Amino acid sequence: MRNITQRRAITFFILLSSVFAWPARLHSPAVASADTRAAEDRGVAGLGQALKRLGTIASALHTGAHPDDEDSGLLAYLARGRQARTAYLSLTRGDGGQNLIGPELYEPLGVIRTEELLAARRIDGAQQFFSRAFDFGFSKSPQEAFAKWDREAVLSDMVRVIRTFRPLVIISAWTGTPLDGHGHHQASGILTPEAYRAAADPSRFPEQIKEGLRPWQAKKLYVRVPLRQELPKGQEPPQSMLTINDGQFDALLGRSYYEIAAQGRSQHRSQDQGALERRGPQYSRLRLVESSSGQPQAEPKAEKDIYENIDVQLTGIADFAGSATAQLRTALADVQQAADEAMAKFNPLAPATLTPIIARGLHRLRALDARLPTLQLSDAEQYETHFLLKQKEADFSDALARSQGILVDCLADDELVTPGQTFAVSIQAYTDAGAPVRSATLNLPHGWSAQAQKENAAITDGRLAAQRDFNVTVAADAEATEAYWLKNPRKGDMFVPGTGGTGIEPVAPPVVSATVEFEIAGEPVIITQPAQFRFADKALGEIRRELKVAPALSVAVSPPLLVYPQSSKPVKREINVIVSNNQKDGARGAVSLRKIKDWQFTPAEAAFDLKREGEQQSFTFTVTASAGAMDSRHIVAVARTADGREYRDGYQRIVYPHIESRLIARRAQTEALSFDVKVAQGLRVGYIEGAGDDFANALRRMDVDVRVIDSRELTSGDLSKYDVIVTGLRVYEVRPDVIANNSRLLDYAKQGGTLIVQYNKNEIAAGNFTPYPVKMKQGMPDRVTDETAAVTMLDSSSPLFNFPNKITEADFAGWVQERGTYFFSEWDAQYKPLLASHDPNEEEKRGGELIAQVGKGYYIYTGYAWFRQLPMGVPGAYRLIANLVSFPKSNAARGAAR
Repeated sequence: MRNITQRRAITFFILLSSVFAWPARLHSPAVASADTRAAEDRGVAGLGQALKRLGTIASALHTGAHPDDEDSGLLAYLARGRQARTAYLSLTRGDGGQNLIGPELYEPLGVIRTEELLAARRIDGAQQFFSRAFDFGFSKSPQEAFAKWDREAVLSDMVRVIRTFRPLVIISAWTGTPLDGHGHHQASGILTPEAYRAAADPSRFPEQIKEGLRPWQAKKLYVRVPLRQELPKGQEPPQSMLTINDGQFDALLGRSYYEIAAQGRSQHRSQDQGALERRGPQYSRLRLVESSSGQPQAEPKAEKDIYENIDVQLTGIADFAGSATAQLRTALADVQQAADEAMAKFNPLAPATLTPIIARGLHRLRALDARLPTLQLSDAEQYETHFLLKQKEADFSDALARSQGILVDCLADDELVTPGQTFAVSIQAYTDAGAPVRSATLNLPHGWSAQAQKENAAITDGRLAAQRDFNVTVAADAEATEAYWLKNPRKGDMFVPGTGGTGIEPVAPPVVSATVEFEIAGEPVIITQPAQFRFADKALGEIRRELKVAPALSVAVSPPLLVYPQSSKPVKREINVIVSNNQKDGARGAVSLRKIKDWQFTPAEAAFDLKREGEQQSFTFTVTASAGAMDSRHIVAVARTADGREYRDGYQRIVYPHIESRLIARRAQTEALSFDVKVAQGLRVGYIEGAGDDFANALRRMDVDVRVIDSRELTSGDLSKYDVIVTGLRVYEVRPDVIANNSRLLDYAKQGGTLIVQYNKNEIAAGNFTPYPVKMKQGMPDRVTDETAAVTMLDSSSPLFNFPNKITEADFAGWVQERGTYFFSEWDAQYKPLLASHDPNEEEKRGGELIAQVGKGYYIYTGYAWFRQLPMGVPGAYRLIANLVSFPKSNAARGAAR
């Protein structure tokens, strides 16, 4: 376990030092593989999977509240083992979670977790859906979730997913009871059966019917059975439940479905979800709670299969055809025979021998679909039958292409293009068996244009069947690429999607894609491939990134937040502005800060001259707040080019090794906060970085001298030079060097230092890393999630509430998301609790901030959520942490040290 932790920590620090920046271009070294397809989808393994899929119409939708709620083993079993059309619906994108691998929180974290889900789905084989609900953080009741979310809108999204995906079975991860813990979990468990019923009712959400969707009645609704340890003491799991062994070994894939699932699970890196790929039996347990057959569900009979009493063979499509069932079943039997024959004759060393068999089945499917209008089906019967036939047509087309070893590339010569720019795109079609290419076209947004270039006359690669080259010109008014659900401001805790999706789709469609049509054994097969930029990293090899659009110029400012302590004199701060050129041509102009009355800006403006793509210039402005300033301001940077165009936006780059890179649009803006805050003079603060938080930067905003303590200094340096040492979030989880040198930190306190430890998970209590014994509840630690909950100062005379700032009730106003998390539940008498708070209808929690004298110094544990308050500029949080780090300079601390 320790080795795993060490590797995780090493990865984290490499990423933290290199991933997050505001680069001029995106062609810098990246950390991602060239081909993100799972091994199970490549070569003959992929063909074998495709062949198994031909003969089934099985489908399943799994629901949960967050990324990583899903039963990964069940998804892999269904998608990879049963070859069912499988999807996971997460109500939120996980925006309110914590982040183990970097500093992003809120919407940027939601982008990361969206991509982590897509990375997991690529491995376990399922699809992904969402709702418009924003993850506002940990909740203890479904009532709070429904108070913050638009319940009907979330239910509408769930119904939209069901009516779009049309699953035969739906599986809820949560029961909708207090057993689920998190209020979002309970809300998901409550809404899933409502959506199951509402999707079948044409009177519910009729606007979806007008759009072209149709009601859908899933055959069964299951709920995950909690593990024995999750049940109340003495309660046993129900006897009448379905037990599925996700640990079954698949000889074609070379591992079990659970092993595949664990690899997918490990893509949730931001949430500390790395998992062992265990071999042997691993179980998912489900309970049937509703059925369209009307079977009583109070005590349902034990089942042996999730599709029991449902015909999921290809011929089962006929069950949706009403009076034409018998006629359709006969026709489908021929298609089923082709599917069975292809599977029986599968030879991994000669895949092309299957081509005529698969083509025969595809031809009969298409002919049958064309005959549907003549079968006198009702509108609903024709819709359902056509839907399933098109699903199978896609499966047969996929298998047919795989039998020919077909691959398509759509390669752009740039990753980040700008309005009006012309760039090159090459479509390359490969096949092992000589399937001819009928056409190769580009799919472009409105206003874009493509000029075909001369086709390659000489093709030297024997697999290359065709190559089409184009010069593509971006529309002059092209929209910048960003997450479609972030294009508009949120309405409370609900996203308002922009163009590119309705809210249920993970991401918008690719900006540019290629469509290549092959002719295989007389059947047309269409392959679509998104445009990608490909480059060679000298250390990592081939890297691919999706094509993106950005403005010609990007403007970024740092820091994003300035603090101006109240003063009788003007207070100066510096802002750095970076202007980056994203276009092929150069750009000239001037950058300035938008003026604020009574504030001074030096210089008034600065000229930039960017001659080439990727070039950037950095400028430092001094911003002086007037004496006595006591209000907040937004300082916006503006770049004006010689032709009078203005640019006020930059981009935050999201790049991690396991996910597709993304850009998040950011206004080039700094928030300037003016409020009354003081810090003891002459403080020397050492900071040990953890899992990413803003504590050290917040101190620097108040002019505190903060030095980062690296591993070498932690191991052998002179720690006594610091008045106070602060540890970052979850250091005992991500920093093995902190564990190794914990005794040095405690000795530092014993010799007169003040050690402040921010929140950690149970590792801190279980590992006995505190100076005196403490306990933390397992599973559901003490926390206060209501950011408006009253906070009581248990010792109002403590310097922590009086020096150098007088803390009052007002300092706990305006907090965001929560008060705190991972409080101690029990502690030694040597500790003195400092603050108390609690959520509604709960007992007071005093374990969120404690102080203990250790030798000549002090140890302070604080589980209050500074990592959320400080980046958001909550004034009271700044005043409270100013007192925390100033404590060594207080009379009480100096007296103890003597």
